[in-house]
Amino acid sequence: MTAPEPAFAFFIDGKPVDDGALSRLLPTGLSEDAPKIAYADYFHALAEALRVRAFEPIRRSLHVLTGESFPPDWVREVHIDSVKHGALYHVAKVTASAGGRWISMAMNSAVHPTRRAVLEREWATLQSLAGTAAAPYVPKGLYLGEGMWRDATGEARPFRFFLARWFDGFHEWHLEKEEGGLAEIVRVWDGSAAGSVLTDEQASQLMEQAAYILTLALDRSDFRHIHPWHHAAGDFVVSVQGQAVAVRLVAARNLRVLVPPGPERQERLSAVAAFFFALTFRLRLDRDRGTGHVVWAPGRWLAAVVRGFLRGWTVGAPPHEDLSAEEILEALRAFDPSDWHAVGGILGDDLTVDPDEEPLLSRLVADHALDLHQSLCSGDLFLRIAKDEHQ
Repeated sequence: MTAPEPAFAFFIDGKPVDDGALSRLLPTGLSEDAPKIAYADYFHALAEALRVRAFEPIRRSLHVLTGESFPPDWVREVHIDSVKHGALYHVAKVTASAGGRWISMAMNSAVHPTRRAVLEREWATLQSLAGTAAAPYVPKGLYLGEGMWRDATGEARPFRFFLARWFDGFHEWHLEKEEGGLAEIVRVWDGSAAGSVLTDEQASQLMEQAAYILTLALDRSDFRHIHPWHHAAGDFVVSVQGQAVAVRLVAARNLRVLVPPGPERQERLSAVAAFFFALTFRLRLDRDRGTGHVVWAPGRWLAAVVRGFLRGWTVGAPPHEDLSAEEILEALRAFDPSDWHAVGGILGDDLTVDPDEEPLLSRLVADHALDLHQSLCSGDLFLRIAKDEHQ
């Protein structure tokens, strides 16, 4: 007697779908060239892709997550929850009932040819990060596959997808601009009607941990690091636990070098300064509520960002690292605002990700150079080093 076919259930943002929802088109974020796909076709395509070879994508992913083997008849039920549609990917939460347990995974899919290539590059990036100190804070790649979806004419078209670890209890967040001011508000989209607003201390923790994660992911041999990333894309997520927050990075699309380290100590310090400037600059940029105009975070959070960088540099140091965080801090404190402005000028377009950030670049670099100098010399910087810390 054969086992019954596992049942699929479909959801949109945690709510069961009805016929009206299935007929709607997927959102496409800020993308203007994404194909038009109805939810019904989207869910059908994902389900068919997960069914192949006796649910191989799910079973192999569960094996990577748990180290256990899952026979086909252990997979009893699969929930697919459509949670996000951005400029690059469609993101679903796949939760499988297998072996008496419910286990969740992220399923990122891309249908546009250019975006399929981006997805494959991100898969390779996640694989390369799996052996680094940043691994606990980024998704673990579980399975890379391909499926087919049908357009309005019924023609079958390919899409690429990968399954990755899902961070339960973490939520997207964004900066919000107060009337006539800076982006003083950090609101977490936690599923409640209004979301929750972080205190200033919690926002500082968020920025520190984001800098820590990005620094852990820095390859000290050639200075490849995660680039591009963007708050507006929801790349960092946060879990609020009382007055403390925990942060994860859910996207790592590529690794790039801004300024390569040369063999001499001063050349290596120059590469550090370039990485540090870009890191601290990008952490201040978002879109108002995720999709509005470009917003700029206040400089008072920069000290926390610097601490996160210094802590990441220390915790992630390989055995051959000859620059200590204390030496780097001393060197960075020797830069005056004009020096930092020159660093920003050298990095140029590498500081922007979206085209509408470019007109603001000159003003923001000047502001950041002054704020960065003041933060480095504020006197309240310290290292909080925990070799086994996994917040």
